[in-house]
Amino acid sequence: PELEPRLFSFNSPMGACPACDGLGHSEVFDPARVVAFPTLSLASGAIKGWDRRNAYYFAMLQSLAAHYGFDVDTPFERLPAQVRAVVLHGSGEEQIAFSYFIESGASKGKPVLRQHPFEGILPNMERRYRETESSLVREELSKYISNRPCPDCDGQRLNRSARSVFVADRTLPSLTALPIDEASAFFADLALDGWRGEIARRIVKEIRER
Repeated sequence: PELEPRLFSFNSPMGACPACDGLGHSEVFDPARVVAFPTLSLASGAIKGWDRRNAYYFAMLQSLAAHYGFDVDTPFERLPAQVRAVVLHGSGEEQIAFSYFIESGASKGKPVLRQHPFEGILPNMERRYRETESSLVREELSKYISNRPCPDCDGQRLNRSARSVFVADRTLPSLTALPIDEASAFFADLALDGWRGEIARRIVKEIRER
């Protein structure tokens, strides 16, 4: 778009990164928080709420273990990397045969077989956090959230258009990230020809003074 001051402000909808709304970071469910006890097995509580004490979720992990051929009693940190990735992020489009137990009605206690992809523990938490109307559930799940640099803008807060504008050979985010001595040297040596120099003269003078 046409260059104007709003384009270079992460406080403006015109300039802010659309993925993080100009915050520079996004909230994600952190695997290091979710797998709080990697030395324990899935059965023993490596991931809170997915161990033997939660029959529904643990039954899913047992079905997953049967499909991929791993032991739920093996310490999580010793499971193959592919297995750990499936447990946390899901099986993609791969279909898994799950066995569920009916908890109510005339068929209570009987197993039900269903085949579908495994959602993954992190996507499961993200979905529940997004969909729940319970403040208690949201508060509990928020314990597993960390702030990470926005993957779209890499923490630079501006949208792609603003990040693609150069002053000499540097973008605005790379300029604002410079240490003061390097920034001072850059603007001391900055030479813009013709109308660019005329437009920039007053603001460059102010930057140098600051």
